[in-house]
Amino acid sequence: MTHDLVATLAERLAHPAGLAARVTAAETPEAAETRSLWHGQSLADGHAGVGLLFAALAHGEPAYAEVAHAHLTAAVTGVSRPAREGLYAGLPAVAFAARTAVTRPGAYAGLLATLDDQVALLARRLVAEDAPRVAAGTAGARMAGYDVVAGLAGLGRLLLAAGPAHRDTTEQVLAHLVALTRPVTGPGGRTVPGWWTGDPILLSEPDGVPGGHFNAGLAHGVPGPLALLSLAHRAGVRVPGQEQAIRTIAEWLLARRSPDGLGWPNIVPLEAELTAASGARPELAEARTGWCYGTPGVARALQLAALALKEADWNRRAVAAVAASCDRPSRARAFGDPTLCHGLAGLTTIVTLMAREPGGAELAALVPELSDALADAADPGHPFLWAAATPGGSTVVHRPGFLDGAAGAALALRFATDPDAPRGELSWQAALLLC
Repeated sequence: MTHDLVATLAERLAHPAGLAARVTAAETPEAAETRSLWHGQSLADGHAGVGLLFAALAHGEPAYAEVAHAHLTAAVTGVSRPAREGLYAGLPAVAFAARTAVTRPGAYAGLLATLDDQVALLARRLVAEDAPRVAAGTAGARMAGYDVVAGLAGLGRLLLAAGPAHRDTTEQVLAHLVALTRPVTGPGGRTVPGWWTGDPILLSEPDGVPGGHFNAGLAHGVPGPLALLSLAHRAGVRVPGQEQAIRTIAEWLLARRSPDGLGWPNIVPLEAELTAASGARPELAEARTGWCYGTPGVARALQLAALALKEADWNRRAVAAVAASCDRPSRARAFGDPTLCHGLAGLTTIVTLMAREPGGAELAALVPELSDALADAADPGHPFLWAAATPGGSTVVHRPGFLDGAAGAALALRFATDPDAPRGELSWQAALLLC
């Protein structure tokens, strides 16, 4: 069944020409108001993201390599680069997709050499922009400067995959993220963790949090830097202070869990952080069961830290948190949306990854239930089989893409049900900083 669903979706997404028009035709005006429906160079909703599906399939079925190539070509042909680039937008998105599509030595070598240079240039620019603030110990980190989607955590993961040719830039990124963990002088002259931000939680929500906040989501918060620092440490790429930075973030996250000790909030507002710093436990409710925000994403970042520093207790807590999250009635909220970002596909992918790590065996029994639910969520009557929902859940959204579309759901289902499927050097899950 899994193979049939993935094959059906692949057939519907196989021809890049006209796909953007089909996306637009399938949407409602209400959905179009919430965000851009399609951009060719988007890893979330574009040819780069759809290309990830065909790149993954090509490692086992070579015929799909041509389709992956067609989507990569579409991503760079007649497409204007977005105003702001990051792992999920622009040339870095194309570079990531191309690197996952490498099925033989030398494939895409010329394209990757050019794109990797652009990614390194962008990463060095982000470091240089923020370096004076960090050196002065001034509060005010920008989420888009350090996060997974647009910032250094995402770009750093791509540079880590690029290998020794860009090791210097990778180390610059790591050093900057290490510096981000040092205390700064925040509002009112109070000392706070270095990742305090005055940014709104989401760019689509312009009103910020009074007093600023500390973002605790994997997509836009400090778990992203934690994941990159941990992955680099495990790969033997290390800079001074990296181990302490991993400990600082991991211990902060463990001390900012929900009252039952088994979940994480979206954010920690400034007042809650000051309460926690005084030794009291702030009231921080678990937010959602997702990759972008909530317990699963944070727990996987914590597990990566545990594996990097051989902290078995951190690993036990991370696994227990995910097991409890899957056991709660609130898990049904994830089932309302099948996508990677904040839905069932993301939860399934994280549980599958964590179950395969040392100490994660208790999660293995959850994988069949989650993958069955993900398969059941597919409807051949939908243009792309898996339909998502707008943030309020009131409108069905038809997207073919990776982050909150059908390609991501298909990748998650295939990964959970076929653990021995061939894969390349860079796996699609790395785009989520999950590996």
